Amino acid sequence: MTALIQATSKKLIDDYVYQWEAPCELDELEIQIKRGEVFILEDHNRLIGSFSIKPIHKKFPVQMEDGLYVYRMLIHPFYQGKDMTGHIFKHLRKEYKKIPVLLDCWAGNEKLSEFYLNHHCMHIGDFPDADYKISVFQVSKKGQIKKDRYGNFKKY
Repeated sequence: MTALIQATSKKLIDDYVYQWEAPCELDELEIQIKRGEVFILEDHNRLIGSFSIKPIHKKFPVQMEDGLYVYRMLIHPFYQGKDMTGHIFKHLRKEYKKIPVLLDCWAGNEKLSEFYLNHHCMHIGDFPDADYKISVFQVSKKGQIKKDRYGNFKKY
């Protein structure tokens, strides 16, 4: 898993995509795996991709009682461009069809924003965070969220 993270991080940096400050420390990764947040994508027993998902945390720009946050999605550089992420999005839509599943990126990351839109994710909005903005997207079609008249996000 660490090799997958390193290879993917290097490819992002080589492509001038600076989505992560630091992708993941080994101790942190072990905790995430023990909590059941890390899922893998294999091809003939070879790890080719992964995604990590957890309940929405308190500092996330969109708050709701139940909803999930995909905080890491990786495809090994050798398998990129072969729509392996399509399998991940298909799984997310099937497994969590009645639960809002959110993803985010730095609002200036047009490449990743377009990637989410090309995988039929809905743009929820751009939200301030420190000295930049975060773009938030939703994966699932059922259980979508919207703002109520008070500005709170609710599932519908």
